[in-house]
Amino acid sequence: MRATRPTPLRGVAKLGPGTLQSHWTRQVTDALTDAHTATETARAAQQTALDPNLLVDLRDRYDKAVGSGIVHNRHRDWHDGNHPGYTLARWLATHADQVWHFTTHLNVDWTSNAAERGVKPAKRHQAVSGYWQTHATLNRWCLINSYLTTTRNHGLTVLDAITRALTGQPWLPTPATAA
Repeated sequence: MRATRPTPLRGVAKLGPGTLQSHWTRQVTDALTDAHTATETARAAQQTALDPNLLVDLRDRYDKAVGSGIVHNRHRDWHDGNHPGYTLARWLATHADQVWHFTTHLNVDWTSNAAERGVKPAKRHQAVSGYWQTHATLNRWCLINSYLTTTRNHGLTVLDAITRALTGQPWLPTPATAA
């Protein structure tokens, strides 16, 4: 199953459907999606790295597509400064090592969804209530939420984690051993 197109690329592609705009964004998306598929395959095979030749090929496709986005959009006028296609292409070029981090560190997820999920409840509360009462309240909420998320990621239910914490036997991660 192919992953969906990342939102910023989709937004820029909509600015020129069927044109060079949608072409370069599709090429970037395809290169990243193929890289994601390759990392998933490597993980499933318990490999520690991607084939270097494959990685060079994927990165070359990405770099060429991003370069096309820069060239295609650098002189295009936009009502409040640089064209969004140019801005995105420059960002993708500048931060390419961060974008491709998941291909050299296979234990890293290819999206930032997990990090965004962690922030979403606090932002939702702020949007609904308008504010947090104090920074101390927000800090306590973040600490508890972080603990519950971590325990859930290690196989405990939220109820088990709370019960263990309230009975004086909180779950704690196993310390890493020195290699």
